[in-house]
Parts: sequence; structure tokens; C-alpha cells
Amino acid sequence: MKINTLFSISLTMLLFFTGCASDTPNNEPIKPQEPDTKGLTAFVEEDNNSKTRTTGDYDGSGINFYWTEGDRLWVNNVTLIQDKKNTISKDLVNHPTIPTAVKRAATAMFYFEGSFTAPSYPVRYTGKGSTVGDKVTFKPTQRQLVANDASHIGECGDCGVATATKSAGSGKYNFTIEHKASYLTLLPYSTIYFATTVKITQIKITTDEALSGQFDFDDNGIDLGSRPTPTPANRSITLTLAGGGTNGFTLPVTVTPKTNAAVMVLPPGTYHNVKIEYTIYDQNTGVGTTLKKEYAMLTFHPGQNKKVSTDLKQMKVFVTPMGGYNGQGPNTNETMWYMHRGNPHMDITMVYAARRYNGYPANICLGGIWIKKKAYIAGFRGDVAPDGTNYITSGGWASPDYSDVNDYEITIPFGNPQDDSYLFLPSVYADGGTALKSGNGSIRYWMSTSFQRGGFKGQVFASDRAPHNLGIGNNYSDVVMAYWPWPR
Repeated sequence: MKINTLFSISLTMLLFFTGCASDTPNNEPIKPQEPDTKGLTAFVEEDNNSKTRTTGDYDGSGINFYWTEGDRLWVNNVTLIQDKKNTISKDLVNHPTIPTAVKRAATAMFYFEGSFTAPSYPVRYTGKGSTVGDKVTFKPTQRQLVANDASHIGECGDCGVATATKSAGSGKYNFTIEHKASYLTLLPYSTIYFATTVKITQIKITTDEALSGQFDFDDNGIDLGSRPTPTPANRSITLTLAGGGTNGFTLPVTVTPKTNAAVMVLPPGTYHNVKIEYTIYDQNTGVGTTLKKEYAMLTFHPGQNKKVSTDLKQMKVFVTPMGGYNGQGPNTNETMWYMHRGNPHMDITMVYAARRYNGYPANICLGGIWIKKKAYIAGFRGDVAPDGTNYITSGGWASPDYSDVNDYEITIPFGNPQDDSYLFLPSVYADGGTALKSGNGSIRYWMSTSFQRGGFKGQVFASDRAPHNLGIGNNYSDVVMAYWPWPR
């Protein structure tokens, strides 16, 4: 297979970042003529040499191309003629390291009807399943099922041209495809260190210019002058990953192509006000969000790949230690001050990352309670509540202090005060092991006061989303709940 600059020359693209395939010996047996090819002219993809015929080396931006089922060629023999048959189906092999990847063929032979007497002919590739040789269509929605396997690009806009030259002493024509589309390889990662349940479900690129739609195509490649007029529908391309929705590729801590390399095919050109949006979803919490990266301008050249590695860390991270009742946190009187003088608000819009302890993987969670820090609550004290009552009873020398307050609640408004004088209590719950689940606005935080004499239960600072109430309850001391970030 002949390699041009960073790219090998077969057509449909499969990323292969793990090295070269096995060498092919020079003394290959001569293949018999393909059945049912009598009267047809063969156009054969040229090999570079036996050692590099099936893949090129990945140098940080290179992409390796292969043929896959459904690829077709056109030859310009006064009129455009599509191949009558080809050898792709019989030459397909599995990906050497990705069992679920689409099968591919390193080389292929194409057979055409008609009279071919000239020393050379123009060859065109206008995409997998294409029925016309003078148009190429870049799809606004592209789908990649397997990480590091971009076999989808053939049906999404990949294209190329070649000059097929007649071999001396044979009736065959040899060619080497020159790719004319551009490629964007996206390698998102996150130093937040997310749990493996956090998936990248789709990536969307939006620009001022048209990215998708039909372009004219000739023997020189894409006619960029035929680019469609920009509309909201054609100014973006969305790439769904592993089916999208609630599924996708994992989000590693460092750039890891085999884990989540995602490839788009798009028209060459210079694009302005480029926005790339990464949608992530936590399968454990059911919470997702979209993070974006913006560029003033990006240029994509024909036949070349642009690699973009982005650290998706634009998210607040909270550490929320959890465990059984430990007698720490605000007491009953102090909690009354927070409730009645702390102007609490329930936030059901804020999305953030949360982990139980430093070093634990983070989950994506939603919502929580905003409440004033005690330094901003005038008169804050622990011996009495704002109404002057001491709700704590001494347990004497043999028992801890306790309170009989239970099922005490107030209604609070929704909102985010957007003020540094407020403390945020994430809406998170333990979900076994190291995982968290999201309360979506509801909270359960231990207080320091025991409920009733004997300390068999601990008091809990709690909120419920429906209705949006905040109050004091109780729970058994061995229940795993969040510890208040005390003192604050």
C-alpha cells in the first residue's frame, strides 16, 4: 500500500494506533483470476512495499485507511463508470486489536466494464454506498460505534481521487488514492478523574461556515466553491459515540486513543468561531452535561488529520466525605440559625463532579442547597436558636447531649444566590464502594446532636425536592450519609 505523507492510501478509515500489522513476504503465490471477471478491466491499488502495505505508523496525527464492505470506485472514461465488482468482501480481515471493530481490507482490486485503451484514467472515490461520481455529501450526523475505529467515515463524506496508470505488459491499471476530505480526531480526557460510568456520548462542532451538505466533485477533488450557503442545519456536525444517549466512550485521565479516539470527516477549509461541545453522561447517577471549547479559527487541509486533545475539567469538584454518625457537624441550635437566618435556597440546576474522598473517582451529580456561611449570619451561636430557645438537653455524665427535634421543616425557595458568602451542600448519596448517586436537590447531612436520650440515632440536616423543604430529622447511626463541611 502506498503511503502519502502521513496517510496510507486505502479508502475507508480505521484508526490503528498500536503499531504496524504483520509483514507480508515478497514471495506471494500468484492469485488466479477472479471468477466472473471475463471481459472486465482490473484497476488495482498499488503497494508501496511488502513491509508497509497494510498500515502506516501513528506519529501523533496520522490516520491509517482501509477498504471496508460497500466501498466503490468510479473511473472517468469519457463518462463516469462505477466498478462492476471488486475483491473487498473476500479480503476482509478482523482488526488485530479491536475484536468489535469493522472488518477491513488492506488492498483491493476493482473491475470495470467497457473499453480501456488509454495509458491512464482518472479515478474517483465519492464515499461508501455512493450512487454518483460527481457529488460528495458530508453528513451532519455521524456515528462511531467503537473507539479507535473510524470505519463510519466512508458513508459520511470521505472521498478521494487518483490517476490509474496501465501496467506495462498487463491489462491492469494501478492507482494510489489521494484523500480529499479532512479529518478531525478528537481525544478528550479529564484530569478530574471520573468514574468509569462517566461516558462521552457525543461531540458536536459548530462554525460560521457550512460543514455538512452536498459538494460538487471532479477529477481534482472537492469543489469548495460549491459549499452550501450556511444555515443552522448545516453549520454543525454531531458525532455520536457507541450509540449515544446514555452510552458512549469512557473518559480517561490522560490522552488514550484506544479508549476514546473519535473521528469526524468534514470538508476542507478555514472555519471561524469554532465551538466543540462534548456531552458527557454518568450512567450511575443519571446526570449529564455538555462542556465546550471555543476557537477563533481552525483550518483543515485536504487529506490531512487535525488532532484535538482537550482536558474536560471545566466543572466544579466537591469532596463529600461520608460514613456513619460521628457526632460532628452543627448542633441543633446552630442548624436552626442556618435554617432561619442563612437564607437557604435549593438549586436544581447546578451540575458538578463529586467524590467521597480525595483519590476516589468522581461522579456527575445535580443540585444541592445554598446557605450562608456562619460568618455572615449575624448573632450566630450554638447555645440557643434564633428564637432564644435551647433545643439541646444535657445527657448528663453518662450520655451525650441530645435533642427531641424531629420532622421540623421549612419551605425554601429555588435558586442560586451567586454570592461568595454562601456555602454549597452537594446533593449526593452513598452508592456502595466508592460510588455516589445524585439526590438532584435533596440532601442528608449528619448533625452533631444525638436524637433523644441514649444516642441510638443521630440528627440529620435534610431537604426534600418535592416539596422543596429543609429541616431536621433523624436516622440510625450506622446509615452512611454525608458529613457537613464543618466549621463553615
